[in-house]
Parts: sequence; C-alpha cells; structure tokens
Amino acid sequence: MRLFVDTSIFVDCLRREVVNSSRLFLESLIADNTGFTSAIAVAELSVGVHLSKRKDALDKTLELISLVEVIDINKDVAVEGGKIYSGLVKKGETIELNDCLISATSISQGVNKIVTRNVNHFERIKEIEVFTPEDLGY
Repeated sequence: MRLFVDTSIFVDCLRREVVNSSRLFLESLIADNTGFTSAIAVAELSVGVHLSKRKDALDKTLELISLVEVIDINKDVAVEGGKIYSGLVKKGETIELNDCLISATSISQGVNKIVTRNVNHFERIKEIEVFTPEDLGY
C-alpha cells in the first residue's frame, strides 16, 4: 500500500527519544519503498530544525526524511492546493494552506492515503483517506 506521510508523523518521531508507533511505521516503509511526503513537509520540518537548540536536529530530521520519497510541488499541485483550500473556506472548514498543499501533492501522485497525527485536519478533504500509525497496526 502506498502511503503519504504528513509532517506530524516526523515531528512525533523527533520529539520522542523512545521508539514509538510513528517510528515503527516509518521504518516499515523502507522495505517496499511505499512512503512519500511533500516538499512542503520538508519545509515545515526545516523550520523546526532552524529553531531547535539541539545540535543533532538537522541530522535526525534528514535521517527520517530519507525513509520516504520526497515529492516536489509544481504549478498544478499549487493550483489543486488552492482549490482544496478555497473549497474548505466556502464550507467554513478551513485548515492550514500547507495541509491543503500536502494533500494536493498526495493526490497528484495517486496516493490517496495520508498517515498523520492531525486527523481532524485531513479528514475534511474528501479525496483522501486518513490514518494514524495505530490505525495501520503500529
């Protein structure tokens, strides 16, 4: 199963010193190369790295990102992200634009399953299925 990984899964791994369900999930993606994330998620993680006081923040973040394939965004993804965002605004269900861009990146790759800790954000987007690592047995 091809799965798109939201920023919150990486953050969950980085904040905890012990192996947790998010880490087990990410490591499981290595075997069959079925994990993807958006360059938007990498940008969000980069903010955390540059605000962190931990000397190993960049190395740990890059290690986690290397477990999945990073998908760049392009004009079509940006337009789709704007369409998703505006549709949610019209319904009074606004979420962050970054989450709409991550969803649009996922949809552009034909990967309509996103693994996240922010279920309440992504479940508003009807084109994707939303899971936590625990939903997948981790």
